[in-house]
Amino acid sequence: MKQTIRHIGMFIFMHIICCALHAQRFTNITLDGAQTIYAIMQDSQGLMWIGTDAGLFSYDGYHGYRHFGDCTVANTRVNALAQQSNMLYLATANGLQAFDLDTYAYRPSTATAAGTTTTRKTPTELRVIDLRHGSDGYGSDVYALLPTRRGLLKGTISGLYLGRRQIAFCQGTQPLVNALAYDAHRRCYWIGTEGALYRADLQLKSFTRIDALNGHSIKCFALAANGTLYIGTDDGLFSMAVSGTISHYQHDSHDASSIPNNIVWACYVDKWQNVWIGTDNGLSRLSSHTYYIYTPLYKATLSNEGNCLHALCQTRDGEWWMGGTNGVIRQGKAWYRQNNSQHPLSHNRVRKIYQDREGGVWVCTDHGINLYDSRSGQMRNFIVYDPTRRYSTAWAYDILQDRQGRMWMASYMGGIFVVDRQRLVQTVTAATASSPSATATLVADVHLADHGANALSALHVGQLVTDAQGMVWASTGNHVDRINPKTMKVEAVPADDVVNYLMADARGNVWMGSNGKVRCYVMEGKATWPVKPREWQIGGKVACMSDVDGHTWVVSGQECCVIGLDGKSFRFKIPQDITPMTIYYSPTQRQVVMGGNDGYVTLNADAPTASVHPRRLMLAGVMVNGRQLQGAMADGRAAGSGDSRVKTLEQAPRTMDRLVIESDENNFTLQLTDLPFSDHPSAVYAYRLEGSDHDWQYMTHHNLDISYNGLPHGSYHLTVHAVDGEGNIGDEVYRLDISILPPWYLSLWAKLVYTLLAAAIAWGSLKFVWVRKRLAEERRQKAEILEQVDARMSFFNRLAEDLKSAVGHRSFDEILDLTNSYLGIQAEKVEIEEPELSPADQRLLKEITEAIEAHMIDSDFNVTTLQEIVGMGGKQLYRKLKAMTGKTPVEYIRDIRMHKAALMLKEGKFSVSEVMYTVGFSNSSYFSKCFSKAYGTTPTEYMKR
Repeated sequence: MKQTIRHIGMFIFMHIICCALHAQRFTNITLDGAQTIYAIMQDSQGLMWIGTDAGLFSYDGYHGYRHFGDCTVANTRVNALAQQSNMLYLATANGLQAFDLDTYAYRPSTATAAGTTTTRKTPTELRVIDLRHGSDGYGSDVYALLPTRRGLLKGTISGLYLGRRQIAFCQGTQPLVNALAYDAHRRCYWIGTEGALYRADLQLKSFTRIDALNGHSIKCFALAANGTLYIGTDDGLFSMAVSGTISHYQHDSHDASSIPNNIVWACYVDKWQNVWIGTDNGLSRLSSHTYYIYTPLYKATLSNEGNCLHALCQTRDGEWWMGGTNGVIRQGKAWYRQNNSQHPLSHNRVRKIYQDREGGVWVCTDHGINLYDSRSGQMRNFIVYDPTRRYSTAWAYDILQDRQGRMWMASYMGGIFVVDRQRLVQTVTAATASSPSATATLVADVHLADHGANALSALHVGQLVTDAQGMVWASTGNHVDRINPKTMKVEAVPADDVVNYLMADARGNVWMGSNGKVRCYVMEGKATWPVKPREWQIGGKVACMSDVDGHTWVVSGQECCVIGLDGKSFRFKIPQDITPMTIYYSPTQRQVVMGGNDGYVTLNADAPTASVHPRRLMLAGVMVNGRQLQGAMADGRAAGSGDSRVKTLEQAPRTMDRLVIESDENNFTLQLTDLPFSDHPSAVYAYRLEGSDHDWQYMTHHNLDISYNGLPHGSYHLTVHAVDGEGNIGDEVYRLDISILPPWYLSLWAKLVYTLLAAAIAWGSLKFVWVRKRLAEERRQKAEILEQVDARMSFFNRLAEDLKSAVGHRSFDEILDLTNSYLGIQAEKVEIEEPELSPADQRLLKEITEAIEAHMIDSDFNVTTLQEIVGMGGKQLYRKLKAMTGKTPVEYIRDIRMHKAALMLKEGKFSVSEVMYTVGFSNSSYFSKCFSKAYGTTPTEYMKR
């Protein structure tokens, strides 16, 4: 009777554990800006589309992306989603909307899903979409549609309709029908109402109410490939197996991995059989068929106490043992801890759990070794000493059984102890028979330390393994020793780095993991010592290793490298729920268990091998300057902002092969995804941006975002590759060309303007140099001409003096006639009409005239200079000179110069250039113009008269 009660209690306990494990699989997702989820759909590429109370979202497994702008027509409740070709149709509170999946833009149209036109001007709320019949004429009173062979089933606020004919499926007033579904496994229809769930036959003649869900408001259905029906209600999520078993999932405030809210508006089963649930408090995913399961320790033990797992072992009868910093757990049966009255353990720090060939379970702790007594279910503690009792197994780190049946024990600061198993068991049993909590002691048959004939490389021995030849290998920190168990001869194995982990695979090959690399000594077959090891560079510190069906799994941080002796290797990311500290493979269950702090992850051993050839990545989103880029609204505004000035995408990110951004948009993030919910381990990737990066950048974070800041303008090429087990670059999984346009001042048009300006400046500079040269040449010519004029004038002055002295006895008139006759000049009688001026004005006019004549040769002489000489203001000089001569100062200066030029030209002694420079002109054309205006002819013609 007691045995029966015990079995019943154990069954109930295991059932509770199974229920707890079953409930933990919900992954809750928060979409920024949305709370209630009304519709869920998956497109052909695997991306999830979510209809919320705020608008449309997409989800790639890492990020949620909003596809609406604040205060826009798309910023509204989305009740249903449906895809047709590249268009996604939305039944919203603002009517039917169309979203282009190729451009991520809303299409302005009054057309329905099937192409017919609508005459409604004011949008009416839609709850359903009818792609097959192409009608959007359903009002807000239609809640569900289901095409059948007999016609279109409609769930409405007033009951169930087949076409226009109402179908009564219950007595009395027909209830609101929220949901409809066709079940191919059960060959029936499901009808969800406010208050009950009904099952109908295919002829819609027989209706059966499911009593287990009476009183529940049924809101949605989803069918899995195995026939399981998921039912969303106001009281959580129900699942109904084909066998009829019903499970109920509800929100638990103590459990962050439970369903986020009990009001379930939408449920959807994707192509990988994940169940997506939309609730009043966000999105959730139930992964029923996942490649890994994370189990928090409190759900496996139903205790709030934790344990950082460092040792795992599955016995041959399938029982799991887990040890760490808080004792050892015999799963589902007992938790052995220090000072525990029911299941005591010598020390809580567990280093190793080992089962020998006879089935005995040994637990190494920081206070000796514990042998599990299967008859009493208790631990028997013992400590082994060397003959001098100086060294012991008080801090036991490892234990194994050699081919002779002896037990080898490794100790911290104690070396290695070897004891015959039978003697050891008998001694421990006898010593603890009267007092199970006592600690048995005995002396080792053989003790190996760091001194003596067979000295170890060091006294601290961390791990022990046996190779294919029966040799025992011992790791001692930075050293490894190989020991012959027959002769106890110790031979040091060369090691150039600290050995973090030592392991022997099923074939007897010995593996060493260090900081950045793994070595394997192939000892199987006819290998003879010494053996040259094979080496793999993994790039990280090795935490633990395990042999999994001929492949060695090497854990390093959050990555696991799978290495094969055939030369093939790959790596994948460990689920982020845990950082493994120990790993164990169960050949019978074909599962790999990785233990860590307060939990463990169970992986399907075949899952990583299925991702040897990584799938191509998808670009799900682009962020520029911290803002998400999206397609355009129907009015041209960015879908993500409602601001027409925000940059919009020309096409959906996932269809891009080239990204073009402005120069001030050179801070960007590319949000890649491998759809991690698609039931496969995520590979490890590395990327390089040609034109910027010189080395490969490894993606070590928990998403696949690639960010660059402050890139200069130019063209770049991004490639992403998978990384193999040794950290080598493998297959390409994504590529993208990126062009950052130059700023406006470096654009082609700007460069053209700069070229024209440079040409103009060069032309101006050349012209300036040429003008300077010309002016210098003119000044030189002017100086030469003036020198000639001075020479001629001096000549004529001397001639005049000579004539004067020669003809001094003659009268002035005779001399003048003689001179004119000599020069051939006929004097012109010019009658100058002298105005009547006051003596003061005469003196002023004389002063002005003398000043002009004195500075006549100066080409820079002007009215301002004249004012300074005579000491008069500009206005006063103007009035005086105008009154005296009838001319302005400028005209008077020019007339005197022209009069002087005419006299000189008449004399014929000087050339036109000499006359021009003499009267203060430097430009021949301007001089000719002024002279022609004064005398009606050019200087040359005047000189020829």
